Amino acid sequence: MAAGPSGTEALQRAILHSATFSCIATDVHGVIKIFNAGAQRMLGYSAMEVVDRLTPADFHERGELVARAQRLRAEFEVPIEQGFDAMVFRAAHGLEDIYELTKIRKDGSRFPAMLSVTALRDAGNAIIGFLFVGTDNTARHEVEAERRLLDQRLRDQQFYTRSLIESNIDALMTIDPRGIITDVNRQTEALTGCTRDELIGAPFRNYFTDSNRASLIIQQVLEAGTVADYELTARNLDGTLTEVSCNASTFHNRERVVQGVFASARDMTAMRRVERTLQESEIQRARDAAHAQELAEVNQELEAFSYSVSHDLRAPLRHIHGYVEMLRRITRDQLPEKATRYLQTITDASVEMGELIDDLLAFSKVGRAEVVASHVELDTLVEEVIARLEMATRDRAIEWRIAHLPRVAGDAALLRQVLANLLDNAVKYTRDRRPAVIEIGCAGEEHGRAILFIRDNGAGFDMTYAHKLFGVFQRLHRAEEFEGTGIGLATVRRVIGRHGGRVWAEGKLGEGATFYFTLALGGAAHE
Repeated sequence: MAAGPSGTEALQRAILHSATFSCIATDVHGVIKIFNAGAQRMLGYSAMEVVDRLTPADFHERGELVARAQRLRAEFEVPIEQGFDAMVFRAAHGLEDIYELTKIRKDGSRFPAMLSVTALRDAGNAIIGFLFVGTDNTARHEVEAERRLLDQRLRDQQFYTRSLIESNIDALMTIDPRGIITDVNRQTEALTGCTRDELIGAPFRNYFTDSNRASLIIQQVLEAGTVADYELTARNLDGTLTEVSCNASTFHNRERVVQGVFASARDMTAMRRVERTLQESEIQRARDAAHAQELAEVNQELEAFSYSVSHDLRAPLRHIHGYVEMLRRITRDQLPEKATRYLQTITDASVEMGELIDDLLAFSKVGRAEVVASHVELDTLVEEVIARLEMATRDRAIEWRIAHLPRVAGDAALLRQVLANLLDNAVKYTRDRRPAVIEIGCAGEEHGRAILFIRDNGAGFDMTYAHKLFGVFQRLHRAEEFEGTGIGLATVRRVIGRHGGRVWAEGKLGEGATFYFTLALGGAAHE
């Protein structure tokens, strides 16, 4: 019975026939002599296709072999051939050589492999060939790529988390259970005037005016799990004090064991300023309301007084006027011319006084009358007012230029008074013009309001004194030149003001004037 192989021979045979490891043996020139089952499975060649035909260099990327030769040449400072010599140089010199190269299968596909190269020697220690043991490194590469991907994701997540912390408008801190700061954001650095390195490892309580109260919040959070709107005053290194509102909660590890406290501190300076402003505004509003009430009461008293005074003035005026007329009838054509002029002066003065009383009462009424708003056709109102004026100015040549006017929202009776006052004004100040030209139109819109105007070519006025035009008893012309009480324009301003509009005028002395006023369009307001 033939003797079986020894244990060493069996192990060698098992290695050579292993399908897991690629084992390739060559002669000293690199020609393949052994190509085991593992090499055949890994590279796709049969042993018959490669033995005595190819070298291991034929299964590798030439560019990698060139690069390896260059590295070895730089390391050992000797010329090294590109190819098989570069693969076995270290092993040929008795050095351990394990490295990675890209192998090329028969079908052209590529994969990374780890190679261990060993010089085979005879009994005299002379090199008779080389042994290449290779393993497919694809799985390891995939694991490493996955680990790199996970590492990158972790870094991205850490960057994202840090970006969230740094972009927060509040000062954010993590504090361990002992009250020691473990991390902060830039807002905390700005709040305290300290760098991140200075803050980490320092007690949380050190950066507040009341250190005991600052310590207490940490204790309360550890006991209750969370604390909200806890007020503290932070102290900056430069001495600046900042009121802050703190919100804090505990954070835990995977085992739900408390690791520390996460706290935010919001600067309340702007909020406190707003609160103070609101309080001051409320106080001012209360004062304004009280003042308005006081003014209303005063106005009521003044209005009552004006009615009483007007009644008391009218009685003697009627007597004066009546006695003058009686004297004229009794002394008809018997008084000298001078006395007759005196009587006429008394009559004119009493009439003027009556007009003044009427205007004052009208002005007072505008101040207290309720504005009854409706849709008002200005074209109709203008026609009515002009018809009345034409009756009183038949002997005058007045050229009326009337454009189409929009419908507005307002009190028709009060707006009729505005038009009457302004048009009467235009008629009065154009009496020396031949012809007198009076224009009425719309100059556009302003914030949903029509800009209306009445223009004349009359006496005009000096713009230096334009601010006085709408004051009570303010007149820019002498009374003997143009009659009037100086109340008409003041009444116009009051009516337009009560309609939410504004009134102004432009003019030039001797060249006419234009009066503007604004009213809400189409009934959009005061309804």
